[in-house]
Amino acid sequence: MADSQAPGTKPRHHIVVPSRSDSLLRTMTEPVGGPLGRRTAPGSTNPGFFTVERVLVLMTAVSAIIAVMTKSHCRTAGWTTPDQQSTVCWSAFPNSFVDDKLGTMVPFFSQGSPFDHPVLAGWIAGITAWLTRSSGDGALRQLAFFDLNAALIAVVWMVTVVLVARTAGRRVWDAALVAASPVLILTAYVSWDFWAAALVALAIYLFARRQTLWAGAVFGVAALAAPYVIFVVLALLLLGIRTGHTTKMLEMVAAAAIAWLLVLAPIMAVNPPAFPDYLKNLLASEPSESSIYGGMNLLAKRMGWPGLDVGATNTLATILLVVLVFGLTALALYTPRKPRMAQLMFVAAAGFMVVNKSTEPWDAVWLVPLLALALPRWRPVLVWQAAIITHFIALMLFRSKVLGNLSDQHAIDAPYFLMAALAAGVATCALIGLCIRDMFVPGFDVVRRGAGGDPQGGVLLDPPAAATRALVTGARTDVSDAAETGSPEKDAAETGGEKSLQ
Repeated sequence: MADSQAPGTKPRHHIVVPSRSDSLLRTMTEPVGGPLGRRTAPGSTNPGFFTVERVLVLMTAVSAIIAVMTKSHCRTAGWTTPDQQSTVCWSAFPNSFVDDKLGTMVPFFSQGSPFDHPVLAGWIAGITAWLTRSSGDGALRQLAFFDLNAALIAVVWMVTVVLVARTAGRRVWDAALVAASPVLILTAYVSWDFWAAALVALAIYLFARRQTLWAGAVFGVAALAAPYVIFVVLALLLLGIRTGHTTKMLEMVAAAAIAWLLVLAPIMAVNPPAFPDYLKNLLASEPSESSIYGGMNLLAKRMGWPGLDVGATNTLATILLVVLVFGLTALALYTPRKPRMAQLMFVAAAGFMVVNKSTEPWDAVWLVPLLALALPRWRPVLVWQAAIITHFIALMLFRSKVLGNLSDQHAIDAPYFLMAALAAGVATCALIGLCIRDMFVPGFDVVRRGAGGDPQGGVLLDPPAAATRALVTGARTDVSDAAETGSPEKDAAETGGEKSLQ
């Protein structure tokens, strides 16, 4: 392969090839010729038209088409209960269009709107419902509403993959975990949660390029799409404290708050009670079946025990969220070496998903882009995705049993659903454990081994001012943090057992 660099241009850097470095992919590529040869130099030679990003976008396009095919039954027969659950083609888009009266009401702006999704989802639902007003009535408009939202998410999916690839440093192929994710294929078109994941990916991209204020603004908008973003921002703030960049992180939080208020301001001006009512309804809502609290209630009902009421659920959930905050603080400040930004963000998001009282299996879309940056290992990620998919299918079949009273041939009972939900929760906790292990033993972290630093670190990689460093108490701002951009000698010393760990 000929060198693609013109004289006088900045040389390219080699990129990490997963078929070489990942044991599972090495095995999986054997039927198609095996891993990429050692004499090739990806990233340093001209690939022609098929650059890495273009290949990833093509992979995403194929995944998006397959995702639509998983909803083909409902697109043809309509979204009726329990048929949409028993055929696992349920989606919040068409159901919300009918249940929330999107044809006549604008979420959060119209008085008495029953819309119970986050604020940003309300904006998107209102705009897309308005765009489909000329597509007909009834089922035709409901289908058009679903198709338009699915098309937008397909575009957002492609953008997210490119953002992850550009944020991953030399490990651009790790974005394939997002492009070909089985979880996303099954759940991308289920809810508006993908918008939150995409906005977080954009914020990380901006932060990695030291555009801290813009990153904060995007985080603020993302927080109106899903509440887990608050804990992601908290993780960044804690890392800023450890590295002596508290002021810059507080500026980022201020930018997030301003953007949050700007998006919320029109709603507060037109319909002031809408957002407070949304929060009240959120607190007063019953726990979802997939949460640990809903699972406990299902088990208690089965065994004839007393269950958790809403007050007890909110109290227990608050205690667990406080524990999560303390855990994030300990990891951010007291690990031997500063955790990578994506690692702590993933622990924050996954921890919130585990303890949230409204968690659903499709909330896993929050985690997939973060996983590609935090734990780009195909074997554990695919095992986790298999558990999430099983949980999602089990939930649909369980709901078809509850809502439609179907026979066991097309539905499952509570014990089988609880086992699937428990397996998904355990798998998520296992990934959290792997990330924490990588924080304490950097030799296990394939990103540090391959690139020697934090590709998403941004301003956190800069050495703090002496005055700022003196104000940091109780946090570790040692030499290894200041040298995060990395000397090869230090990275080799810290990951000396690399071969034995592969």
